[in-house]
Amino acid sequence: MKKFLLSAIMIAVIAVIVNLPQTAIAQVFGEFNNITLVENKPYDEFTDGTVIPASAFSLGPNFNETNKKDGYYRVNLGFDFEFNGEIFNQAWISVNGYITLSPPPYLPSPNPQALFLDANSYPTNVVAPFWGDHYYRDETDFFTNGYVVSEISYKTISEFDSTGVERKVFIVQWKDLNINYRLDDEDVKSSVANFQVRLYESYDEYSKQGDIEFAYGSIGPRNRPDITDTRVITRGAVAGIKGEGKIVGEGADFLNGLLFDQDIELASTRTDVTQNWQPSTGSDKRILFTASIRFNVAEWWGDGDVDFSKAIGNKHYNMPQSRFVTVNDVRLILKSVATGIPLDPVRRRAAYHGDVNHNGRYYYNTAGEKVNITRRSKVFTDDLPNEISSIKQVLFEANEYDAAWILRYIGARIVELPWLLDTSVNYGKLAAEEHANHIKLGNITYLGNGSVQLPIYLNGTLNQALGIRFNVNADILDVIKYESDATNIMVMSNANTIVLSGDGKFSNTDPVLILTLRLTDADLNLTNIRFNDNEVGDLNLVVNTIEKGEATALTLSNTPNPFAENTLINVNIAQSGNYSLSVYDLQGNLVKEIFNEDLTADVHSYMWNGSDMNGKNVANGVYIYKLRGSGVNVSETMILNR
Repeated sequence: MKKFLLSAIMIAVIAVIVNLPQTAIAQVFGEFNNITLVENKPYDEFTDGTVIPASAFSLGPNFNETNKKDGYYRVNLGFDFEFNGEIFNQAWISVNGYITLSPPPYLPSPNPQALFLDANSYPTNVVAPFWGDHYYRDETDFFTNGYVVSEISYKTISEFDSTGVERKVFIVQWKDLNINYRLDDEDVKSSVANFQVRLYESYDEYSKQGDIEFAYGSIGPRNRPDITDTRVITRGAVAGIKGEGKIVGEGADFLNGLLFDQDIELASTRTDVTQNWQPSTGSDKRILFTASIRFNVAEWWGDGDVDFSKAIGNKHYNMPQSRFVTVNDVRLILKSVATGIPLDPVRRRAAYHGDVNHNGRYYYNTAGEKVNITRRSKVFTDDLPNEISSIKQVLFEANEYDAAWILRYIGARIVELPWLLDTSVNYGKLAAEEHANHIKLGNITYLGNGSVQLPIYLNGTLNQALGIRFNVNADILDVIKYESDATNIMVMSNANTIVLSGDGKFSNTDPVLILTLRLTDADLNLTNIRFNDNEVGDLNLVVNTIEKGEATALTLSNTPNPFAENTLINVNIAQSGNYSLSVYDLQGNLVKEIFNEDLTADVHSYMWNGSDMNGKNVANGVYIYKLRGSGVNVSETMILNR
């Protein structure tokens, strides 16, 4: 007989996270694990790069007129670099302290607030170490007005990391750039700065997405004693990265690099701008965006690896599916459903891998409405509606039914994931109406102090994966999963939501869950019930307030009764003391002592699995269970019918 987990996992969620908007998250948000400050890494100014003359910077569409204030210059990266779900091998360097991996807009973009805004006139797929209103000064500016000569250059190098692994690095350097050059209608010659951006080639053989690093050097004129002005305008610029706009909602898709060493959630929402130099707090410190592990292989849609344990450097790297698919993948899906915080929906991320039955694709139409793609295709790009113009519009979700199929795979009842066939279930000669398609409520047990116990059954038999989600209008005190040798169940709950994933052979005579609830209403309502991916309506139970009021004294009951595998015996103790609970047959012979211990005045629950003192299964029949202690001697009967 299986060992029972009497209490399901109750998730405590920080209020800040719970209150986040429940929309698809921005894409760059999911592409980086964190933003950290790398210390003891001094600014490394180079002199061997390719210098781009100021006259080469220009604006579209023709890029044929010099623009030293807002112009761009296109260069090759020297390797493939993935960003925002696309792979790039070129970049446009902007005078204004950033690079864009997508072709830039034709209009000037000196406003650093564009990092946080989404509009056609603003650049997208931006990597910005110091985005502001800058000016590229050349020799003409020096000879005519005495400006410090700027230099923008780039290079791609190969370097070895601390472990001896070689990778390429693309570096752009803004040297002595006239930053935020205009103040009170006056050009500030002394406002010059030095900074770099570095794009690192990915280590991951399955993804081209690498790390990004910002480095900052000195400010102010160097070797220019003739410039006595000491003003350097470092305020008001931004440092961060930006994608192509949020999938849902307003605002840009960005990560603010100034929010390093903090919760990355803040970096996706806060619009802090630079104040002092260096933005990294020192020339020996760098801001690092660490790329998340991704799997850029379309065939891995629905492989079950929600936690990316098969990725390079992780626990199950280079191992078969039977190793990298684990119960932790189930837990992550259940947690996302219970908390209402969905898994990352962008392709190749958590939900993409968790959608094991390939029915979790969706998109948002032009009206902002969510549209599910119900056809279960083998490849995620197949069978897409005509209004989808880019595969980046296709998002993914995984729920408790996907988690149930993962459990079924772990239990060796299906041979692989994803599972697209509908032939794994064999019902034999059962009539169609006996197949479970909903849950049903059992008899309520009043435990006193406003608490009740409610068993949840299936309305028929089921021999396959089982996924259930519902809300209840009561305080959830406990959730007990009811397992047998033929079933495997995992449960999570949070606030008023209960989620179950299971697999095996389920009957309609044994409950799958036993809920302990504190009533908050005269009617008990189970709402938003989803059964194996189908929304099946609500259930209602009228609470008997008279019985509820009388249940404040000592009570003894068991659920279910009759039972086939296990039954939960509930004891409501009115007075603290020493008590014992034992099971007897009808001849008065002791079958099993359940407990003998001190109990506080409260409701206590104990599971009996129909075994005797030696662990052997007892015969079917009627059994008596007795509670003794502190002047109490009460008994009830229960029926075992395997």
